[in-house]
Amino acid sequence: MSRALLPVYALVLVCGAAAPLLADSADTVAAGLGARLDSALRVAEESGFSGVVRVERGGALLLRKGYGLADRARRIPFDDATVVQIGSNTKDFTLVALLRLAQRDRVSLRDSLGKYFPAAPADKRGITLQQLVEHRGGFPIGLGGDFEVMTREQLLQRAFATPLRAQPGAREIYSNTGYAILAAVIEQVTGKSYDEYVRDDLLAPLGLRSTGYLLPRFAPDRMAHGYEHGEDRGNTLLKPHAPDGPWWNLRGNGGMLSTVEDMHAFYRALFEGERLLPLKARGDRFDPTAPVALAGSDLVHFFLFERLPRAGIEIIIATNSAEAPAPMIRDAIAPVLGLPTVRGRATEAPAAAPVGAKEPPAAVAALLRDLFSTINAGDSTALVQVIAERFEPTDGTPAEQRVARLQQMHGRLGLLTPTAMWLDADGAVNVAASTSNEGPATFTFSVTDATPPKIRSLRVMVGG
Repeated sequence: MSRALLPVYALVLVCGAAAPLLADSADTVAAGLGARLDSALRVAEESGFSGVVRVERGGALLLRKGYGLADRARRIPFDDATVVQIGSNTKDFTLVALLRLAQRDRVSLRDSLGKYFPAAPADKRGITLQQLVEHRGGFPIGLGGDFEVMTREQLLQRAFATPLRAQPGAREIYSNTGYAILAAVIEQVTGKSYDEYVRDDLLAPLGLRSTGYLLPRFAPDRMAHGYEHGEDRGNTLLKPHAPDGPWWNLRGNGGMLSTVEDMHAFYRALFEGERLLPLKARGDRFDPTAPVALAGSDLVHFFLFERLPRAGIEIIIATNSAEAPAPMIRDAIAPVLGLPTVRGRATEAPAAAPVGAKEPPAAVAALLRDLFSTINAGDSTALVQVIAERFEPTDGTPAEQRVARLQQMHGRLGLLTPTAMWLDADGAVNVAASTSNEGPATFTFSVTDATPPKIRSLRVMVGG
């Protein structure tokens, strides 16, 4: 499953009188294959990898171990109890919570937004929960920064006032906003905060005490810091947040925290039984017989869950350095497990323009070629100028944040080589490109009709 490369952070608060939740470390390295995995990961550690890895084969635990430092300033090492950010894997909790409500007839995926939000405008009132689940509601990928102060009411107001990127149901547009709206539905139906409902309905029955936003009351020493180019990007305990969880650009779509053991238990309950969801309640989701890779990232913290049923393999990797992301570490152990590498995709051909697709106007094509050239050059001064002159200003995203995101994207993907440009049915400009680090990628730009044209937004999807 490809997921968009957008920042997704978690927000945690240590509060109340309860004692901080602690956990004992239990690193495991099995003889034979486990030792070979450990050897490959120790080599990666010497090259800058820091994180925690859990690998099973045939139901046997081969390796569960931390590498490097979770907090460099205080010299706190990673171990299997380190709390990590799971990024867009948060959406799996949102979807399971929604499907369980549907199973109890408290919601239906056929319900429209008008049922829950009567004030929704005509163009959005008919959007169904099913369309939001499938990223086919037409909402944009986001409505501002992850930590922008935004209440549930403000999120809904902004979402309903924002023009749709496509007609509902027409095409897939990866949307964090759509999942935030689903979180708002969950809160309205249950009368609980998202964090509270997920804890009570999903986590507590499974005995998972190290997953959530604020309610686990994580001890600060358990939290992994993120690092980029050697700089400490901090700790999510210090990020702005609402009293009951993250602000609403992030709620329900990203930013939850967990441990590799809790995530193993969650996915095991989901894929290897019917404790969370009966098969009939899943539709075509969470097929226990199909291989799956679910990943989330803010381009500093990376989380990866991979399940290969035929091989009997499960891999969970969490990393905290932009320079040694989870896909790279997955590739470090792939030969030991007899698996192909993820970065082998770098040799795959990028997508071609659909037959009969229209080319963008010459001025737009030139604008995008200049943007790719500037990103590849790595000249931050030139990039600041491009952002100032050729991007449309927004209320929610400062220019500095846009520059930082483009630089993070470049560091993650490497050299970007556009190979095709075309207009889609809604006027967005798609650019197929090869990347030196991650293989094919598709960049989707929303561009103004002004002269000269300006870029409104950019969405990136990596892989096929």
